[in-house]
Amino acid sequence: MAAAVPAAGKRSLTDPQALARLRGVTLRARRVVDGVLQGLHKSPHQGASIEFAEHKEYAPGDEIRHVDWKAFARFDKYYVKKYEQETNLQAFCVLDASASMGYGADGTLTKFEYAGVMITTLAYLLLRQQDAVGLVKYAGEVMEVLPPRSRLNHLTHLTTSLETTRVKGGTNLEAGLEAVVEFSKKRGLVFVFSDFFSDSDKPFNMLRHLVGRGHQVTVFHVLDGDELTFPFERMTLFEGMESTRRLLVEPQLVRRAYLKRIAEHQALIRKRCLDSQVGYQLVDTREAPGEIVLRYLRANGPSKAGG
Repeated sequence: MAAAVPAAGKRSLTDPQALARLRGVTLRARRVVDGVLQGLHKSPHQGASIEFAEHKEYAPGDEIRHVDWKAFARFDKYYVKKYEQETNLQAFCVLDASASMGYGADGTLTKFEYAGVMITTLAYLLLRQQDAVGLVKYAGEVMEVLPPRSRLNHLTHLTTSLETTRVKGGTNLEAGLEAVVEFSKKRGLVFVFSDFFSDSDKPFNMLRHLVGRGHQVTVFHVLDGDELTFPFERMTLFEGMESTRRLLVEPQLVRRAYLKRIAEHQALIRKRCLDSQVGYQLVDTREAPGEIVLRYLRANGPSKAGG
């Protein structure tokens, strides 16, 4: 049985234990979004996706709606505003739905649920700016692909997909990333949410491929607080979530070796990301998800990503 992680006091942007008491990813994400919007002093990606460039004198065939009537009143000539088209951002959220993502310390969200809250929060912030968001769910193979859409009601499709998913099986991140390559029509943002409990180097080859295609890729390495601290005190039976292995362990005898291994695992994933020019953020599920989203937005806001 997993030991409960003690509450670390009241956190801003919604404590994970408070979120766990709410039903449904939509309600949880709404609380987080409210906190993130309050935490941002200004939006990292403002306004419409078109920037005014210059005037030109009106010629037959030009759009009447682009006539600058203020310029006409001043110069008594028709001028048309020329615009420089900026394509809206396109983002893909790639979510690990393998069995190991179903773990969560007592009284908190599972890793999958936590990632779902982060994805819904990011999706809402992007959709309200008329940017397009898609979702790829994978385990041993691709489970579902929701192509990017920019309408705000697309959020309902995303949350329904997240809420009806049952984690299962092994992990094949490479398949999920291949789906992004297949469905992405232009460069954009790629967010990867996984615990990376796989020894394969192949996903990082695919991540490098996405970077080479012009995508800005960020890995959110999702680990539960129990996995990071190994707080177990009594004799504990551990069961493999992606295998049938069971092991009865005296925690004190293995804690030091385990903590060394998990630190090495985290460091290795971070190094592989940095070597691949991929952004890396450790996600400790004891931390308020809004804090992690806010930290990402302040450092890597979509306006920078799209430039």
